[in-house]
Amino acid sequence: MKKTACLVVSLALSILCAASACAQGARVNTGSGALNMRRSAEQGAIVLERIPNGSKVDAQGEEGEWSRIVYKGKSGYVKTKYLVLLNEEEPAKENEAAAQENSIQAEPPVQTGGTAWINTGKGTLNLRKKADAKSAVLVKVPDGARVQVEEAGRVWTKLTYQGKSGYVKTEYLRLDSQLVGTVIYPNGDQLLMRGEKDDQSQSVLSVHAAQPMTILEVGDEWLKVSAANPYAGEAQGYVRLQDVSDFKEAPAQGMQPFYAHMIISSEELALGAALEITLQHDEGAQCTYTLYHDGKAILRELPAAYDTVSYRAKESGEYRLVAAVQNAQGNQIRCEKRFTVLSDMQSDDGVILYSQKDGWWLDKKYGRSNLDQSGCAIFTLSAALRILGFDSEGTGAQLLAKTYPMYLTESGTVTENLLAAAARDFGFTAGRDRMKNKDEIVQQFHEGAVFSFSVASGHIALAAGLSEDGTKVKILDSAPSATYERIEGARLYYIDEQGGFAAANTLWDIPSARYYFETNEFGGLEYYLDLEYVAKRGVRMIKRR
Repeated sequence: MKKTACLVVSLALSILCAASACAQGARVNTGSGALNMRRSAEQGAIVLERIPNGSKVDAQGEEGEWSRIVYKGKSGYVKTKYLVLLNEEEPAKENEAAAQENSIQAEPPVQTGGTAWINTGKGTLNLRKKADAKSAVLVKVPDGARVQVEEAGRVWTKLTYQGKSGYVKTEYLRLDSQLVGTVIYPNGDQLLMRGEKDDQSQSVLSVHAAQPMTILEVGDEWLKVSAANPYAGEAQGYVRLQDVSDFKEAPAQGMQPFYAHMIISSEELALGAALEITLQHDEGAQCTYTLYHDGKAILRELPAAYDTVSYRAKESGEYRLVAAVQNAQGNQIRCEKRFTVLSDMQSDDGVILYSQKDGWWLDKKYGRSNLDQSGCAIFTLSAALRILGFDSEGTGAQLLAKTYPMYLTESGTVTENLLAAAARDFGFTAGRDRMKNKDEIVQQFHEGAVFSFSVASGHIALAAGLSEDGTKVKILDSAPSATYERIEGARLYYIDEQGGFAAANTLWDIPSARYYFETNEFGGLEYYLDLEYVAKRGVRMIKRR
């Protein structure tokens, strides 16, 4: 209907219905298909009746873009733009309407090509040989069937079903052109919106049962839709027709949207690189991760203490990460992302030099233990050798663990013996006794030395250098969670945006902090400690000859 006509209808309804008792005859004019009469003046309200196109109704008043009407003794609301007021001085042209039902009008078709659904509400629809209510029935088409449209007019549509071409009444169809712009919801509890028309493509958004989607395009098997949430903004993607085949127009009464959104740092990464994962969700929700490698589950329902986590893959291949998020009301939504790990790295250490707790080392042996549990002294030695310029081929943590397993005891690595043996093999100078004099430590730093350092009870890290102002020592820590839990009488510092030192209130304050959900531990970090604290605990020198 033209804008001027809509304005006339709106103005007429406003004037004629100034009193609640007034009523005006009107005719439904959707162009094609039936008109939903709803219980209240809102899009998601319950549908009381589907009024065929061309039907007469009594218009009783206007509320915004809605009109209150009476049809077959029932009162409800319809969109005003689909009503045409009848002139009380002229009789309705019933004969003309009847004539329209017996032939396809000469007006432009409503839809040419594409598809439609049979939408009778119940029972079957007759596919007739001609556009005539008395024409022979070729086949009875069941409600909900998907049919191929040849040409749809306002009254009759020519279509194909099971190889037979014929005519049906347009009002009993739901055409593709009618669906565009329609708001729909998932049939089940949730579904994944995909970036491509493929179940294996990357998911764009996880859509909860109460989260509305707007249809943008209709295909044979997929709908292109848009949806919004507080975290992802407007997202566009594809959902299967079968997942919204009933075109449910509203969620269960009282159900509230539940949002969750997952972001990954890359869809392709090299073996040994860390994938960063961020999960956004409603406050108070809990999350577990399940990871699939080449279709097989390798990690199942691992809880994560933080919303930002990382993962370091041990093998190349195709991965699928599923996050199950459960809110405080017990509702659950699943987010999914896919990524590819491309090729093997040359170094067994990968790109992270001194990270002990990232999951890569869980099955790497060190004596009777493994590097994940007992490798802090080995990681410290490995980082020291590389900083001092020794050939990286022989300085990897895994190779060092195989070379010096005899120095691991039940109480931990005997660090002085490990350093003495490595000093003989690599040709560096190792201090057997702990150095505690501040001036001597500073002098050795200036001469290029680094130090093995008992940073906290039962844990070794590398003192790798001195800050420019000489008050702090840079620490390379392979397992910083252990330090943060055990350290006493000291604060961990990082360099802030202004270039000064700031005390870390949590490990997340330290730049480049990564928390690995596979181990529920932080990976290796660089931070600073006061020189006084370092000297008080004492250090063992590692210096190239």
